[in-house]
Amino acid sequence: MSKNRSSGSGVNIRQTTVHLTVLGILTALCIVIAMFTIRPNDSIKISLTFIPVVIAAYIYGPAGAGTVAGLADVIGCIIKPHGMIYPPITLTEIAVGIVFGFFLYKKWSFLRVIFASGITQLIISAFVTPLWLYFLYGMNYTTLLFTRIPQIAIMFTIEIIVIPVMLKTMDRINVRRLISVGRRADSKKRKKEK
Repeated sequence: MSKNRSSGSGVNIRQTTVHLTVLGILTALCIVIAMFTIRPNDSIKISLTFIPVVIAAYIYGPAGAGTVAGLADVIGCIIKPHGMIYPPITLTEIAVGIVFGFFLYKKWSFLRVIFASGITQLIISAFVTPLWLYFLYGMNYTTLLFTRIPQIAIMFTIEIIVIPVMLKTMDRINVRRLISVGRRADSKKRKKEK
């Protein structure tokens, strides 16, 4: 009896280890991609850091994507400081991950991608982030809003092109199955032991 319990907990530990490893890799990937961010001026930032966050959203949902986005923001500020760690901006990054997770976890469509990108770019990036920059640096809020319009337009366009292609590819190679292979093999092994 205790043998079954220990093998059952082994599956949970192994699967948890796999999940944490994948989330860690995605966080590291997000930090590396952030190092290649294009910053034409102080208020515009063009980056592909959404890619690891979307992958986490697709595989693990809002919690996984929020974790990747939040950790990447904090660790990225420590590794390559382009400003101090500012908790409201970190919470905003977590919110972006949660939005992607809400719309793209398990089932996705082009319309869901548009909603997710629309909320993250047209609401969070357009209005929430400038508010935190206003409080942090005392910059003019209206000026921040208008200077971010090119960034929002570019990022929204990039996201609605890249995300569907990426998710179709992930569906084709069945990424979720690849990550859960260890769990299936262990459950077959337990059935044979019984």
